[in-house]
Amino acid sequence: MDSEEKKIDTAVAGITGEQIASMTKEEALEFLGLPADADKEALENRFWQLSKKYRSLKGDESEQKLADLSAAYDIASGNRDLRAQAEETRAHEKKFMGKTKDEWKTYVSYTWKYYVGAVVLIVVTASLVWNFFFKPREDCGIISIGNFDNNPQYYDGVVKEIGFKYPNLSTFCYVAVSEKDQQADSYTNQAAVATLYSGANVIVTDQSAMPYFFEYLTDCSDLYKNLEQTLPADKYAKIKPLYMSEREYKKLIVEYRIGKGMELADTNVDLSTFSDAKIMTGLLIEDADMIKKLGYTNYWPDKPATVVFGINVLSRDQDESKRIITAVLQDL
Repeated sequence: MDSEEKKIDTAVAGITGEQIASMTKEEALEFLGLPADADKEALENRFWQLSKKYRSLKGDESEQKLADLSAAYDIASGNRDLRAQAEETRAHEKKFMGKTKDEWKTYVSYTWKYYVGAVVLIVVTASLVWNFFFKPREDCGIISIGNFDNNPQYYDGVVKEIGFKYPNLSTFCYVAVSEKDQQADSYTNQAAVATLYSGANVIVTDQSAMPYFFEYLTDCSDLYKNLEQTLPADKYAKIKPLYMSEREYKKLIVEYRIGKGMELADTNVDLSTFSDAKIMTGLLIEDADMIKKLGYTNYWPDKPATVVFGINVLSRDQDESKRIITAVLQDL
């Protein structure tokens, strides 16, 4: 052990923690065996050497010497005085809810992500609560499924005019049979079929897509007959009934599955077991002005725009469905 270490050990042994706490910076440097003008590097080296030595000791003696060493280093480095100065400054600063302006900045910089997360959670929860408990339920629905787009503004105006307040007006671009580089979007097709089960009143398709939705369409011959009494003759003449049988539909589906390369089990169907009775499944409109007023944009590259109105067999109210279609056609 060199003379400097003996000197320091003697000092540490003879000075209590309270005495160290009251030292000046110069006294702390002297306690550590350093001159008053010792730089930061000399202080760091001395602290490292002594802490390494005292950690090798055992029991309470090691803990006490390390505690005294740390206290002396805190003073000699100026950290104690900086804290005291900061506390003095803080004592004279204005505070809001117990924190100064700088403390709030620091607090926010570390915690803002938690608050943003909390706000997002509150918004999501509020949205779920609104949708499940307070949002008005849809009171009617028109689902457009075809190779077209639709602006629902026209439908919205008509159904609200006849008393509905919360219509569900959905549009799905459905490619029944691919043409050129057009491809059927399986996700859209699945979403469209799923939406049909929502109880919407009216299904609107195009002439190419309509046959593929046969099983969702109910006979609309009564509606067509009533339209003859309620529409002007020239307008009624622009509405053409479309017919299809169950056998034709099954044949179409089998051909579709064969074209898609599906298993024989999906295509080996005895068509003679299905009825060939024709059912009026839809009301066709080919007039370009009427289709434009309805808000449809045709996407078929080699086919003219068509719109077919049908009654959803899963409709929550068949009479309401007929009333909606009648109102739409009367307004055209």
